[in-house]
Amino acid sequence: MTHNRGRGKTIRWILANVSYNGDKCLIWPYSRLKNGYGNFGYLGEMHYAHRYMCELVNGPPPTPEHEAAHSCGRGHDGCAHPKHLSWKTKSGNLLDCRDHGTQVRNRYGNKGKLSREQVLEIKSLKGTKTQDEIAKSFGVSPPTIRDIFSGRSHADVAYVWI
Repeated sequence: MTHNRGRGKTIRWILANVSYNGDKCLIWPYSRLKNGYGNFGYLGEMHYAHRYMCELVNGPPPTPEHEAAHSCGRGHDGCAHPKHLSWKTKSGNLLDCRDHGTQVRNRYGNKGKLSREQVLEIKSLKGTKTQDEIAKSFGVSPPTIRDIFSGRSHADVAYVWI
């Protein structure tokens, strides 16, 4: 087995993008965890891509409890934009999540809020209304609608053809 020993494509991508200055999110193009956050191995350790980028740009976290927070609200989509990242406390990061509409409302996500029938109706509305309009009509956030459409959430709810 050949090891890259710190010369792999993932670390090269991070170093090449540490000065990225575009307006849109910079989405991690490699491996992601189930929660959508990018991850990679480097020198024998696993890292979150956004946290590694935050440390390169902002220095080490002020305390071990600080988290790499996203100003864009798209960490779960794999954003690793250096200008979207800053160190925040857990409570500060949770307040950001609330403001972005990406907070988990209960341990089941929004699965506890939407019925099977509502999820089926939401899926049937894809392409007929905006995600914002659908979210408002069901009392959920636009990221919840996006997650349903992408299959990241409520994937177990499918149409049954008779």
